[in-house]
Amino acid sequence: MEIKAKPKLDIVFKKLFTDVQNADLLIDFLSCVIDVPKNEIFDVVIIDNEMLPDAIDKKFSRLDVLLHSSQGTMNIEIQVNNYGNFKERSLYYWAKTFSNQLNESEDYSKLQKTIAINIIDFNLFDCDEPHSVFCISEKDRSELLTDKFRIDFLELKKAAKSKNPMLKEWLTFLSVTTEEELDMMNSNTANPEIIGKAISVIRKMSADEKLLLDIQRREKAILDERSAINFAENIGIVKGKVEGVDNLIAQFKFSLSDALNAMNMTENEYYSFKKQ
Repeated sequence: MEIKAKPKLDIVFKKLFTDVQNADLLIDFLSCVIDVPKNEIFDVVIIDNEMLPDAIDKKFSRLDVLLHSSQGTMNIEIQVNNYGNFKERSLYYWAKTFSNQLNESEDYSKLQKTIAINIIDFNLFDCDEPHSVFCISEKDRSELLTDKFRIDFLELKKAAKSKNPMLKEWLTFLSVTTEEELDMMNSNTANPEIIGKAISVIRKMSADEKLLLDIQRREKAILDERSAINFAENIGIVKGKVEGVDNLIAQFKFSLSDALNAMNMTENEYYSFKKQ
């Protein structure tokens, strides 16, 4: 049976990790990702734990988790769909998070280490390991420019290949979609105190009628977003084909029939789009 509150849905993910009662889950997850003992992650302060109604409904909005801790400023985002240019997008949001730490009169020495953690439900890199960590270093000497820059990518579809057993459990948990998968995790987890609690929280969320309404609205917004992008892509493809037909006729003296065959279009498709 499919679970209603899927952990990889951004609204569920954000609620799971920003609830003060789940601080132990957040610290355990961060410990696995940045490879720091849990007792060294303290003073965790969530900067934004609100899920405003308009943000839930709005297409192309970001529901991320921004926090300060003893390990620096961290921004965690989970993304299900790949809309392209994701590496550049992540760099842009890292830069905004880093630069927003200072007021106009403050010194650069006040800048904290900033880590952007991107959890993605698609493959981005040509490697088996799901966890990729990027820092800035000199090209030939591999000398680190600064320890204040770090961007992590966690590819959920590669969870089974993780060499870190604790991180593997977290990535597997975030990927679950059915009750059967939750039961299997609950029975086999090596970390029942944490993963067992995370499973329990997800099941409580799945029974929360008010939250389920927000989940439905968020899922609709994401579906509308994907549909809008597909529509735009299809329009671009058809437009490109029509322009190709026109170019073949004008530049290379193709007949309309030959140009349509070359571009794999029907005459009705061609004239319908031209009319639009």
